[in-house]
Amino acid sequence: MSSEKTPSGADLAEALMRTTHALRRYAGQPYVQRGWSTSRVLLMLAVDEAGSPRMGDLKDRLGVTGRSITSLVDGLEDEGLLRRRADPDDRRSIRLEITGKGHEHLSEIKALHDAHADRTFAVLSEAQRITLLAILDRLRDHVADQLSTPDEDPARKPH
Repeated sequence: MSSEKTPSGADLAEALMRTTHALRRYAGQPYVQRGWSTSRVLLMLAVDEAGSPRMGDLKDRLGVTGRSITSLVDGLEDEGLLRRRADPDDRRSIRLEITGKGHEHLSEIKALHDAHADRTFAVLSEAQRITLLAILDRLRDHVADQLSTPDEDPARKPH
């Protein structure tokens, strides 16, 4: 029998936060080495995933300010990677689309991401990868369920 103490929820949360922080920093390395900001890469990926999103929707999705998204889009547009176009359904909105050159850039981003992710998780066996994914999915589902149900803290219930 193991003499190790079972980690508390706080211990696990702290370990997960530290790991997530380290993974985010490490994940950005291939892009930084090419002079690309993580924000730039995330914006390109978000536009690709969304198709032809409104700038305002991306701002909310990426959690950045209007000024930040405008600055990022300006730079990517200057490089010929993105283009703005009027939203046919709302004259006040601007939609973004990836140019041909932008799609070539995205192919490079995705290849870098895939290779780097494979190196990141190479430390885990196949069984560990399967277990980790199952645990993360279960935790995500549990947290999502908690967000969708009212707080059931027994200390807050009226007597």
